[in-house]
Order: sequence, then C-alpha cells, then structure tokens
Amino acid sequence: MSNACRIGLLQLADSAPMLVACALNLFSKYGLEVKPVIVPSWANIADGLVWNGLDGAIMFPPLAIMTALGQRGRALDLRPGLPLSRGGNMIVLRGQKPNQTRWHIEPNKNKAFHIWKNTLNRKPRLGVVHLYSTHYLILSRFLKSLSISRDTETEIVIMPPANMIQALAAGEIDGFCAGPPWGADANLQNLAFSVAGSASIVPNHIEKMLILKETWKQANPTAMKRLSSALAEAAVLCNASEHAHYITTLLSAPLHTHGLGLPAQAVASIMPSTTTPDAMYFDTTLQTPTLSFEWMLKDMQNEGWITPSLLEMLHTLGWM
Repeated sequence: MSNACRIGLLQLADSAPMLVACALNLFSKYGLEVKPVIVPSWANIADGLVWNGLDGAIMFPPLAIMTALGQRGRALDLRPGLPLSRGGNMIVLRGQKPNQTRWHIEPNKNKAFHIWKNTLNRKPRLGVVHLYSTHYLILSRFLKSLSISRDTETEIVIMPPANMIQALAAGEIDGFCAGPPWGADANLQNLAFSVAGSASIVPNHIEKMLILKETWKQANPTAMKRLSSALAEAAVLCNASEHAHYITTLLSAPLHTHGLGLPAQAVASIMPSTTTPDAMYFDTTLQTPTLSFEWMLKDMQNEGWITPSLLEMLHTLGWM
C-alpha cells in the first residue's frame, strides 16, 4: 500500500478492535498502514466517505446503506464489510434510583413510561446518534413494544454520541439510545437509568462493521483480507477477560495519546468479560445478508427510506 488507509471512527468503545490493532502493531504485522481518523459525528463519517476524506469507516449498516444509495450527496459503491461488534447499545431515561425502581416494579411498561413521562411535564426528548442508525430503528422498536407513538408522544433529537451526557445533564434531552459506553456513563453519573439493551430488542444484531470503499479495495486488491485478519485477531483480544484492563486503559486514554478519551469506569462496566446483559461483544463472523440485515432493511422500508425501486440496487451491492 503506497498510502495509509484512512478509516473513520467515533469516540465509542465498540471501536476497540481498531485501536487495539493499531496499538499492538497488528496492521503492520499484515503489511498494512492504517490511519484511524477520529471524527465528531456520524454525518462526518458519511461525508468523509462520499467526498474522499476517508477510505473506510467503522460504522453501522443503515448509514452505510443510505450513503450507498446517495443520501449524502451522491451514490457510492459501498458493500457489506467485516462485522466487528454485536449489541452494546443502551436505552436510558432521565432519573435516579427511585425512578428506576418505579420503572422495574411496574409490570405494565406502557404505564411505567407514562408515569416517567409525567415527571417531566412535557413531551420527552430522546436522543439518537443519527437518523439512519441502528439506534433509531432499535429505539423505534422499543417504543412500539410499549405501545408508545414515537411520532406523537416523543420528540427525537439527533446528536453525536459523545454529546449525550452533557445534553442529558443540561436538560436538552430526557434519554437516549447510544453506543457504549455512554449509556453506562449516564447510569454511573446518576443522570439516567437503563430500560433496555439493544440485544434484548434485536438479539445478536450486528452493530458496527468495517466498511471500505470499492474504489479503494480495487486499488488494493489484497488489503481487505489482511485488514480482516488483523481486526479478527484484535477482536479475540478484546473479548478476553485477561485483556480487559489494558483495553479499558487504551480506550480511556486522551485523544492526543491515540486513545478515545472515554470514561474509564463506564468502559470497564461494559467490557465483554463483564456479566452485564448490555456488555459489548466483538464478533467478526460473516453471515448471509439475510441473517445480518433483513430486520434493518424491513424497518428502513417501513420508515420510507428505501423504496421498492432502490431494492434492486441494494441486491446488486450485496446487502440482500
């Protein structure tokens, strides 16, 4: 490779395999030069891919699909890449221990939601990290399971995951669905309580993938296999309990020292080695598109994002 592969990512703990592969020189081991590019929002990820600031990204499939379909300015040849993580997102609602206790002892969760909602004296504002995200689809499924109308009984607010805690503390939002470790951090700071993990809503769902532009893959025909090998090796390390402290330290290191600046206690609480049902889990196993993306594509069609005329394009690109 003549130039480093620029891979975009956000301040999220499920980017761990990328950081570990860099820190332990696993990319170099496979003859690769990789440059992680940490950006503030998912919109930056999509725009970086479309306008050539990035060669690839650690991202969730719905955004990759909608970017491929031209929703960020022009269509782009993006195909399913290497799965990296499953589950790990958390839905939290504003409140402290008494609110959590009331929520959990009330068997009727529709009633529990309205009891919680009445403590706000207004329509709840719930944050998600991007419209075209697993988080939006999962939060929508959660609200539907409670017979809560997302569109009339809540207000959805889009913001970067790293901004969620500050927004919650400032009263700008009343809850959120975000990736690790931000839900755990909200719990630890007594700003919110967890009501669902994404794996309880869509079991075993793919959360993040390594997506590379086809133009870059064509220019570097053997690189994808080598990238996959390096990240698969890193994912095994990330799942192992004996490496949890090292990885927590790596992810919580400041940005200027090649960490992600994440809250260490929150990261430690959702490492794969913990017993929490909302823990991260890293898995690079390739499955068929039907097993991996069917639920997302169904929900995206129901939202009106994907019309029947676009399904043929997605089939050509290998997403179904």
